[in-house]
Amino acid sequence: MNPVSFPLTSFLNERDRWFLWLPVLIVVGIAVYFALPFQPALSLLALTPGMTVLTILSRRKPWAFPIMVSCLAIGLGFNAAQVETAREESPMLSAPLDPISMTGTLMRAEALPEGARLTLKRPSIKTLPRKERPLTIRVKVKTPYAELPKAGTRVNLWGPLWPPNDSAVPGGYDFRRQSFFKQLGATGLSYVQPRTYESRYPLAFFWDGAAILFETTRHALTLAAFERLDGPAKTMTAALLSGSQTGIDRKVMEAMRASGLSHLLSISGVHVSMMALLVYFPLRFLLALFPWIALRLPIKKIAAFTAILATALYTCLVGADAPTVRSALMTGLVFFAIMTDRRAQSLRLLALAASIIMLATPSAAMGASFQMSFAAVLAMIAAYEKRLDTALITGIEWCGPSWMKTLTFHLRDIVLTSLIATAATTPFTIFHFQNFSFYGVVANMIAIPLTTFWIMPCLLLTYIFLPFGGASLFIDGTGWGVKGLISLAQTVATWPYAQIPFPPIPFWAFGLIIGGGLWLCLWRRAWRYAGLLAIMAGCFYPLFVTLPTVYISDDKPIWAVRLRDGRMAVYGKRKEDFTVGQWLQQVGQPKALYLNDKTITTLPDELTCDAAYCAYSPPTRTGSPTIIFLHKDAAPDIVTKACANRELIVVSFARLTACSAPQAVIDADSVWQRGAHSLSFTPEGPFTINTVRTERGQRPWSPGFGSKPTELGQ
Repeated sequence: MNPVSFPLTSFLNERDRWFLWLPVLIVVGIAVYFALPFQPALSLLALTPGMTVLTILSRRKPWAFPIMVSCLAIGLGFNAAQVETAREESPMLSAPLDPISMTGTLMRAEALPEGARLTLKRPSIKTLPRKERPLTIRVKVKTPYAELPKAGTRVNLWGPLWPPNDSAVPGGYDFRRQSFFKQLGATGLSYVQPRTYESRYPLAFFWDGAAILFETTRHALTLAAFERLDGPAKTMTAALLSGSQTGIDRKVMEAMRASGLSHLLSISGVHVSMMALLVYFPLRFLLALFPWIALRLPIKKIAAFTAILATALYTCLVGADAPTVRSALMTGLVFFAIMTDRRAQSLRLLALAASIIMLATPSAAMGASFQMSFAAVLAMIAAYEKRLDTALITGIEWCGPSWMKTLTFHLRDIVLTSLIATAATTPFTIFHFQNFSFYGVVANMIAIPLTTFWIMPCLLLTYIFLPFGGASLFIDGTGWGVKGLISLAQTVATWPYAQIPFPPIPFWAFGLIIGGGLWLCLWRRAWRYAGLLAIMAGCFYPLFVTLPTVYISDDKPIWAVRLRDGRMAVYGKRKEDFTVGQWLQQVGQPKALYLNDKTITTLPDELTCDAAYCAYSPPTRTGSPTIIFLHKDAAPDIVTKACANRELIVVSFARLTACSAPQAVIDADSVWQRGAHSLSFTPEGPFTINTVRTERGQRPWSPGFGSKPTELGQ
């Protein structure tokens, strides 16, 4: 075998697999767009038509044509992201607003453990000029869900508004970017109960009218679940019926994540495919009972068309998120193939569905739900395509009853499917959430059959019988199944090492692992196993990762430091804060030491605190100068002394001028301009400072916000 010609020969021999790489190239273009530290010029929109012309001109050149098609796909993804950014751009608050009156059209209401969260469209905010008003705002209220006004009504609230939060840590979850592409310009809190006005909703807007219709249905489904059930089963059943997880208790969600069952709450492949099959097979069976219909009409095609309609309605009802749309597209294409008497090729269906979603909403490709959903389906299709499922139990002679053999084969398929899906989604889980559910396969062996054969049929029957007032029995049945699911999750979550923390995956390692996985799944011949080398190389990333030692928030005077025993000490925030949760998640610590807790009598050796400042000695750097965190009560002479003697000064609530600190000063100007900070220390060499906005650059969703900070120390 010639090692030089072998890759070339293998590539040419797998010509029929080239199409499968189309969505990979598209997502490369999307990733390049979002990785840029600046907004690219609109003139680059000519990239796609220009590459199209060059591709057509090179179609008769064997080597130039595949290269040009690849460049065209990358340019297509890049331009699609540009178009989406221009299409979705809408005003976002640049600074917090004091309590004000706001009136808008209620588009969605989501239950919370305490109260509800309202989404208002086209709000009227008198203190803002019309061109600066957000298109959509999201406000929390303390009103019980059952007492909320109907969707489509004009609602008046009074309370503060804030811009969507920036990332809490460099490289962390970017809520501000997600809000930008949802046209969400502000979040807030209402101090009063919602007051309704006569609706002025313009019925001419078809899409808004359809959204209100589906929201009305979701509201009825949620209320039906709340009336029949209680406890955690109530909110989880409502989440499965409506697609909104906001009402689920925090401890229950943590148990679902720790047990590896949280994917069952995200409406995706299992839910959509089961909903379609539960429509297709019973309807086809029912039509076959009537000979006159069965002999004259194509009942299989009628059932397939009905399943497509049911899938589309279900997708709109539970919210058209990326995993749901992917499942709906693939399911719809399969049933369309049935209607046209064609054979559906699964990997091509997946590639087509991925390409459609990414070109329509490129920002979805950067989210965890999209990535994990497609990775799991791709790995399962590729594995079963290569007949990996024949490695177990095949050929065993059974002396017992046939039902036991059938049951064993089904258990085998569940175990293999769970193992394959877990292996495929683990890199994304670690990249986005920095943990791994060790017992996920065991939990899914029980949870998937329970969901497939009990919960989903009950949900379908609930949808069918709710308009006729006969859904009570099926809601109760769903609640029984959900109670079993919650009990399973809570039991598995208490097992030792249920969640194993991992350091964040750097981009180079993430690229190696994902690239190797794609190489392994998309090719058919033996050279695909070269992907295992890239996967193994990426798995050594923990040897090259240094976790941050100091975290500084961007919106409030809150900071945290890592202690010698691995814990994190936090100053200036309540325990349930989202920012602190992001920090704890990155360092793999479920709990923290809160320095402003009055019950603490003894501080760690690394910290010395008083009313004016806290001094911190990084445990990774022996003999290094301490870091000074100034408090609001710090006197000018303390500030002057700290500036003269210390290496690093942190005062995130005010501007620090005329400071002679040898290394660095992180004051309100730094936070205001660069966002949240993280500091990494190593035993040798200088420390490094990473910031959110320096890594991300200036993009339409990351403008500077806030008023000019006050001065301290003059």
